[in-house]
Amino acid sequence: MNTPTREIYWNISGHNLIYALFALALIFFVYGFYRRYRLWRKGGSERRLDRIGERFKSLIKDGLLQFSLLREKGPGLMHVAIYSGFVILFIGTLLVFLQADFSIDILFGRFYLWYSLILDLFGVIFILGILYAMVRRYLVRPDRLHRLVDDAVILPALLLIAVTGFLVEGARISATDPAWAAWSPVGFWISGWFQDSAAALHRPLWWGHMLISMAFIAYIPYSKLSHIFISPANLFFRSLETPGRLTGIDMETSESFGVSQIDEFTWKQLLDLDACTHCGRCQDRCPAYLSGKPLSPKKIILDLRDRMGGSSNGSSLVPEGVTEEELWACTTCLACQEFCPVAIEHVQKVVDLRRARVMMDSAFPSELNNTFRGLETNANPWNFGHASRADWLEGLDVPLISQKGSVELLWYVGCSGSFDDRGKAISRAMAEILNRAGLDYAVLGAEEKCCGDPARRAGNEYVFQMMAEENISIFNNYSFQRILTFCPHGYHMLKNEYPAFGGVYQVIHHSQLIEQLLANQRIRVKEGGDATLTYHDSCYLGRYNDLFQAPRQILARFGVIKEMEHSGRESLCCGAGGARMFLEETIGRRINHLRVEQAQRCGSSTMGVACPFCYTMLDDGVKELEIDGKMQVLDIAQIVAKNLE
Repeated sequence: MNTPTREIYWNISGHNLIYALFALALIFFVYGFYRRYRLWRKGGSERRLDRIGERFKSLIKDGLLQFSLLREKGPGLMHVAIYSGFVILFIGTLLVFLQADFSIDILFGRFYLWYSLILDLFGVIFILGILYAMVRRYLVRPDRLHRLVDDAVILPALLLIAVTGFLVEGARISATDPAWAAWSPVGFWISGWFQDSAAALHRPLWWGHMLISMAFIAYIPYSKLSHIFISPANLFFRSLETPGRLTGIDMETSESFGVSQIDEFTWKQLLDLDACTHCGRCQDRCPAYLSGKPLSPKKIILDLRDRMGGSSNGSSLVPEGVTEEELWACTTCLACQEFCPVAIEHVQKVVDLRRARVMMDSAFPSELNNTFRGLETNANPWNFGHASRADWLEGLDVPLISQKGSVELLWYVGCSGSFDDRGKAISRAMAEILNRAGLDYAVLGAEEKCCGDPARRAGNEYVFQMMAEENISIFNNYSFQRILTFCPHGYHMLKNEYPAFGGVYQVIHHSQLIEQLLANQRIRVKEGGDATLTYHDSCYLGRYNDLFQAPRQILARFGVIKEMEHSGRESLCCGAGGARMFLEETIGRRINHLRVEQAQRCGSSTMGVACPFCYTMLDDGVKELEIDGKMQVLDIAQIVAKNLE
């Protein structure tokens, strides 16, 4: 069956005027994106063209196929419906344009029949997605949706384009009565509305549809719909490094530290700001926001974006653009980045802003004075005397590497395991496990220093680099195959951030080691029982390092595991990360209380942890909520040590 071009358009004239209007819309469109491009170019340099294959994979998977959006079923399906409908209808329009204006014979025979059916189907999907979005935004009104003037324009305009498109199709079918009408079921149904008025109405409907479409094209780069093009670019240029790994500063050559002006961000960080879709997924997962703090990751990004395009350049980003309360509420838990569908990198920006406040302005929470002083003078954030670092070893059969010189396993105990009472309990349990397994290991004792995580996340890059260089120098004095740590913060720093300073080591977390020892029967435990346990995923072990299963495999030996409502990648932070362990929590609810309540709701009697910071925060939460005795918090090493045969 042939379908001539004149039948497709049904005698529409004035294409020359349409070309002129399209050219005008295109000028506005291109100029709008060129304006944004000029703003991005003001940022500093950053290399984001490595590993091209992985970048295209990310672009296709999350940009074109929208997989990241489907993690959230309702809104995700809504967005996919609008996106897929938009793409298919655009392709359909392009095919008509190629045939009608370039005489490329495409739309004929069976292909044209299926083309007509598919366009009608996706037109309906498109409209349903828009209606769902309108109900959600205008009636349900979830807190995370940022209401803008855009919202009153975009969805009604899209709906109008879709509806007028179907009306044009219905008028054409009514007037021409083609043999293939049943293959355009929606248009065929609408054609019955026109009766004898089809010929008169078709032309004004067609022009109305085209004028609205042209105006919409011109509007895209000046609205939040610019993310249609910017977000895929952001996905292509996303970081391929270990999640949460921070960039460093050349302390010797840099004239300023951190970011206090918008153009001190890199070009990619500025691109991030424009890529935001306003969806609010980051806000929904932010522990600071959920506990009533003023921080919203989405608001941070949008406020910074406003500064990028506004007239306030030259004034400090903090506190004029981002408030002190927002800046210091962040726990660097990485949940915002984990759930951002367009791979915006929030945490690096927060740390960059903190760096400028700490190292350039000396403006930071007063509680951090003792933390920074302790790190500089005593190599620990609590500012305990450095000479007492090895006191926990008294009475234990734990060898020093200075006595052995060479070992298979260097156990980096960390500050919590050396100074904090609950951390020392984990250290004693771990020592018992290592000795029972007969491993060749040793500790640094008084030679050990903090890994520098609290300093780096709080923005004191100078102190962090000092700690890293000192630790690397000490490590290099000895011979060992692997480093063991039970603190996820130390694990992440030694494994992922020390290599930038020349410290490249094989690092293993105690959950991995214990699971291996149990699997290889190097240690045996009394298994079974009817205990109900739950496991809290540490942010720095889970989202940062993709380590979820080993702790669960260990706990499963001692009872039934019940997952909390937020677990795995969706785990709720304990509230200690980002140096928050050393800051008071005076606004809103305490984050650790929210997490303990989640554990309570799943009916567990024991909450297993694999991080000394989490242990402290959650154990405090159990006591503060007065449920001590109904639930206990224990590190997995303590649980295993208690059940050793």
